Amino acid sequence: MAAGARLARGVASRIGGGRRLLSRSAASKPQATTLKDHNCTAFLRWLQRKAGTQVSSVLDVATSTFGRSLFALEPIQEGDCILGVPYGVQLTQDKLPQEVCMLLDNRVGDTAKVAVLLMMEQNLGHASGWEPYIKSLPCKDQMHNVMFWDLNELQMVRNSSVYNEAIEQREQIKKEFSAVKPVLEYFPHLFGEVKWEDFMHAYALVSSRAWRTAKGVSLIPFADFLNHDGRSNSILLYDEKKDVSEVIADRNYAVGEQVMIRYGKYSNAVLALNFGFTLSRNIYDQVQTWVDMPDEDLFYMEKLDTWLRHHGPKSEDMFSCNYTKASFVIKGKAVGVPQILRAFFRVFYATSLEELEEMSTEAARGDGRLARRPLENREREIHAHSMLLLHLDNEIQGYFTAIEQLKIANDTASRSVQPFRKQMAKDLLVGELRVLQSSRAWIAIYCENLSIS
Repeated sequence: MAAGARLARGVASRIGGGRRLLSRSAASKPQATTLKDHNCTAFLRWLQRKAGTQVSSVLDVATSTFGRSLFALEPIQEGDCILGVPYGVQLTQDKLPQEVCMLLDNRVGDTAKVAVLLMMEQNLGHASGWEPYIKSLPCKDQMHNVMFWDLNELQMVRNSSVYNEAIEQREQIKKEFSAVKPVLEYFPHLFGEVKWEDFMHAYALVSSRAWRTAKGVSLIPFADFLNHDGRSNSILLYDEKKDVSEVIADRNYAVGEQVMIRYGKYSNAVLALNFGFTLSRNIYDQVQTWVDMPDEDLFYMEKLDTWLRHHGPKSEDMFSCNYTKASFVIKGKAVGVPQILRAFFRVFYATSLEELEEMSTEAARGDGRLARRPLENREREIHAHSMLLLHLDNEIQGYFTAIEQLKIANDTASRSVQPFRKQMAKDLLVGELRVLQSSRAWIAIYCENLSIS
C-alpha cells in the first residue's frame, strides 16, 4: 500500500500489555523458542468467523518466550497491510447494554467504561460472544503494571517519579470504582459480585492493551498480540471508510520473523506504569526532577515573584511549580539540559535584587521569558550552574544507592519481590541514571569552558 494512502487514516494511540519489548536486533531473527499454540490458532479462526472476513493472511499467532506474539507466515514487504480488524469485533463502550450506559453516563472515563464491558463479558463466561478473546487475556498474576506492586516493591523505585504516579493512578482507579460499583450492583445477572480486584484487573487490561481511535477506546482482538518495538515505524491506523483498524508493515519480514509495532515513544517510566514491562536500553527515557526552592534566602519572595511573573508559558520541560519546589523533565534524547531548568537556577541563585531586576528587564525586552540567556557576569553564571551540578550530583547519588540496594538486598521482604519486577526496577533506575549522568556531563563541560574562556 502506498505511503501516501496512510495519511487519510486516523492514527490510533496505545493508551496504556504486559509483554516484553524486543530490541531491534532481537526482532531481526526468527524466534527459536517459538511454540505453536493450538488455542491461538483456534482463536484466530474464531475471530475471522466473527468478523466475517479475513483478519490476516500473512500473520500467525504463537507463543514465544515473550508470550503470545505474531509471526510472518509468508514474506512481508514494506508497505503491506498485514492485518485488518473490523470495528464490529472490537470491544468498545458502545457495546455496553443501553441501561448500563445510561446509569454510568459521565461518571467515569472511556477506559473505565470499556473495563466495565470487559467485566461483563468475563462474568458471562460461555455465554459471552467474546469468550475465546477473554480467555486469551492475561490473568492478574501475569501482569506487572506498577499499580499491582505492593509497597515493598514500590520502594525499589522510590527515586523515580513512577513511585508517586503509581500511587496516584491507583487512587484514581479507586475513585472510578466507587462511581461504577453502585451501577453494576443493579445488574447482578450481568456482573455477578462486583469486586475492587476484578475492576482493577479489567482496568489494567484496557489501559495496557487498548487503542484510542476516532471512535474512542477499543480493545482490538489479535492486534493486541503485537509486541512493541520502540524503533519501529509501524503503528495501528483506523480507516474510517472501511471501519477497520489496520497495521502497515514498516519493513520487509522473512517467514518466521516476529512482527512488531510501536505503541508510542514511551520512557521506561510510562512502560512500567501502563504496560508492565521495561527495556534495558530505552532511547525515550527521561527523568522528572524536583528542585527545592531555597526559602531561607533573604530574597526568596522577590525571586519567587520574579519567576512566577516572567518564566513564561508552561514548558513541556517544566512539570509543575509551587511555593516550595519545582519539577522539571530532562529527556534522554535531548542534547544538554532544558533551558527552563537552567533559567530556574539563574533566578533562584541570584545574589542581589539588582540581578533580578536585570533579568526582568531583559525578559521584557525579549520574548518575555526569564533568564534564557547566559548571565553577563561570568562568575554568577558559573555559580548558578555549579548549584545545578550539585543538585544533579545529589540525584545521581540517590540513584546509585537505590541500584546498589537492588543488588545487595537479602532480607525477607526483598526475597518476596518477583524477579521480573526487580529487573523492571533496575531497568527503570539505570535508564534514568543515564539521563542524569548525561546532563551532568554537559553542565560540567559548560562550566569548564566558561572558566577557561
